[in-house]
Amino acid sequence: MNPVLILVHNCLELTKRCVESVRAQDIETRVEVIDNGSTDGTREWLSAQGIDNIAFETNLGVSLGWNQGLRYFFDVPHRADHVFVVNNDTILPSWFLRTLLERNVDFVTGISVESMAQIAHPPNEPHPLVEAPDFSAFILRRAAWERIGPFDERMKNYYSDNDWHIRAHRAGVPLWNAGLPFYHERSSTLKNAPPREKRNLELQSVADSEVFYSIYGCYPWQSEYAVLFR
Repeated sequence: MNPVLILVHNCLELTKRCVESVRAQDIETRVEVIDNGSTDGTREWLSAQGIDNIAFETNLGVSLGWNQGLRYFFDVPHRADHVFVVNNDTILPSWFLRTLLERNVDFVTGISVESMAQIAHPPNEPHPLVEAPDFSAFILRRAAWERIGPFDERMKNYYSDNDWHIRAHRAGVPLWNAGLPFYHERSSTLKNAPPREKRNLELQSVADSEVFYSIYGCYPWQSEYAVLFR
């Protein structure tokens, strides 16, 4: 069984497409959804589909949601060896998860593409692994989780993945990208949010960036960020 963790906040139609593509994988999967306070019928749809889910009454953020789901699979009683984490605004080709697992490393991601034509056929041969993680679709093994630890919940929605990358580097765990394509509608939560929620998300991005700066003395988009990996 291959555990799959999907974090959602509204965008039900995108979630349906993502879940369908996970269920269509050519290896067996078990889906667990963390519902971050959806108000668009997501919770009802998940229940009607018989999909295991943990529902929060309000949006508690990406970092907390990921941590909750990863602990669910990695800790007692499940003690899974690995978890596949994927955004709900993605569509996976049927061979994606199997092919990504074949890389057999402690952490590996695919790469986001913006055209369905780009995921029509699997690559003819494996791409070289490069350390450039794409946190929209990644496999995390328990060994890496235990070495690196959870995502920093002080950064609610943004930049905790950058922080986690730095901590992984310092722990000697490479975060590989296998160059395996998956379709991704980027920033869909922000794009589809009503005006007030969109503004709150924008303000949260600023607040999260300041937490990151307080730890590392730079922002992830500055040249100083790359120095942290030397």
